Amino acid sequence: MSRRLFACLLVSSLAAAIPCAGEGPSDVGGSTWRGAGLVPSWRRGLPESDALRVPSPITRDDEVQQVTLKETIAIALENNPGIAAQRLEPTRQETAVLQAQSSFDPTLSGELTRTHSITPNASSLAGTRTLVTDDRSANLHLFKTFRTGTLATVDFLNDRLDANPRFQQLRPQYKTQLNLSVVQPLLRNFGWDFSYLVVRVAQQTAEAALFQYEAQLANFVEQVIEGYWSIVRARENLQVQRESKALADRTVDENEARVRVGLLPPVAVLEAQADAKSREEQVIRADNDLAVARQLLAQLVYYRPHDTFVPRTLEPAEEAVPEEVAVDLDRDLAVAIEERPEVLASARGVRTQQLNERIASNALLPQLDLVGSYGVNGLSGTNRPISTTTLVNRFSPTDLGGGRCIPLGPGEGFICQVPATVSFGTSPFAGPASEAYERLTSNDFRTYSVGLQFQVPLSNALARSEITQSRIARTEAELNHRETLSTVTLEVRQSTANLTSARQRIDTTRVARELAEENLRNQEKRHEVGMATTKDLLDFQTRLTTARAAEVQAKIDYAIAVAQWRRAQGRLLSHYQVVVERKGRPSVPWFARF
Repeated sequence: MSRRLFACLLVSSLAAAIPCAGEGPSDVGGSTWRGAGLVPSWRRGLPESDALRVPSPITRDDEVQQVTLKETIAIALENNPGIAAQRLEPTRQETAVLQAQSSFDPTLSGELTRTHSITPNASSLAGTRTLVTDDRSANLHLFKTFRTGTLATVDFLNDRLDANPRFQQLRPQYKTQLNLSVVQPLLRNFGWDFSYLVVRVAQQTAEAALFQYEAQLANFVEQVIEGYWSIVRARENLQVQRESKALADRTVDENEARVRVGLLPPVAVLEAQADAKSREEQVIRADNDLAVARQLLAQLVYYRPHDTFVPRTLEPAEEAVPEEVAVDLDRDLAVAIEERPEVLASARGVRTQQLNERIASNALLPQLDLVGSYGVNGLSGTNRPISTTTLVNRFSPTDLGGGRCIPLGPGEGFICQVPATVSFGTSPFAGPASEAYERLTSNDFRTYSVGLQFQVPLSNALARSEITQSRIARTEAELNHRETLSTVTLEVRQSTANLTSARQRIDTTRVARELAEENLRNQEKRHEVGMATTKDLLDFQTRLTTARAAEVQAKIDYAIAVAQWRRAQGRLLSHYQVVVERKGRPSVPWFARF
């Protein structure tokens, strides 16, 4: 078989065994080869990412869809690309656990080699001027690190040697070896589970990443809630400003009628018109605030059912109705300390640094290892007779029975070679290659060794610096955990105070708005009979507008305060049925169990 044909068959078999890169993740856990989707592409350059493509012209979704708050949260969690990116981090950290466990994964390696050499010979012992050697080997090696720190190596060596020296009785000869070598730490890295501490560090880091993602998710849900109620606030505030503008326009019309009949001076019309224009400016600002709030929520939710570049606008279908909740500061603090994901993530960080400190402190010990090995070997080959030549010094070239003589020099005589065949009998190891493997099982040919290896840096500066750094990192983690607890406590207390204050403001602003409406009605009656000026009437209209806006603001602030209060306790996600799946620690692979 030619080399080109062999290469074609190899590439064809790889192409048949390896699916497309896009099929790799969907086949996890099935019968697909483990390396599916991990083989690099043979194409030149980098493929264009879909994320870098921007449509031209820019596409937009002009439809407006009414949604409830829970629907908005669900759509946002499903479509927001930032949350989708954060959702991948816990999975990435979980793979770090498998990466740490991979140090216990048995490794099988091997090599196939052939060495052919033709060299001139400088020694007469070989009986030939040219040495021709053909050496072929096929070897396998198995490495395994155990949780005791033991490193075991199994070597299975197979060698076929064919050399032309005349003293080589077995041509070709087959040598086989099976060796087991062990390195067992006795001081540094000693212990049944010490080598597994790096895996426990990765496990704590993965759990912390999951809790951090849950905290980010809660923050995002709170942003969505604030964006939702911001639209409601801007929409109701726009309505308040339009009603205020309508009052001002009505005052302008009434003043113009009174000026025509001589009941008011012309300046009253100018005064009313100036105030009406000022309120028109407030309407324009409120309308812009509503448009901006809608844009912010649309980008936050990122709902694109038709894959447009600009997402669809969502319109809240709910009104800000005060929700009655029971507030208990002591209970809320206990719940927050127990359930806040930030606290749980910080606690995992402290445990991680404690494990790192334990790993670093072990490096202070000297390295003392027990080493040993045991092996068996076998030999076989084809028996060949050995021919030799006898060198004889002569002063005259004499026929020595077929030999030939070479003059050494004037007066030095001759040296003559006399061929002879010497039979040493059949080698006891002659036989086919299979007999070399049979001799491995006989245990007649064996080798073993045992000893101790000792190593320690005289200053051990590296270990001392690492233990100092690990202790500082552990202290920092503990202090940061205390700071996290302090921050959570402050957030709970502030959210409770804000919630109580916002609830009281709703009642106060409602009464203030009702009184402002009553006062305006009284002023309108006084204005009709000439007992109040236009300025007085406009002032009371402004007060009513302010009271209405304050009531709207109080309702929205209370709705947001409720969300912040639940967020401070760590129960915002559960209230909206948002569940972060915690699978627990994955099962330990078979190779990492011992």
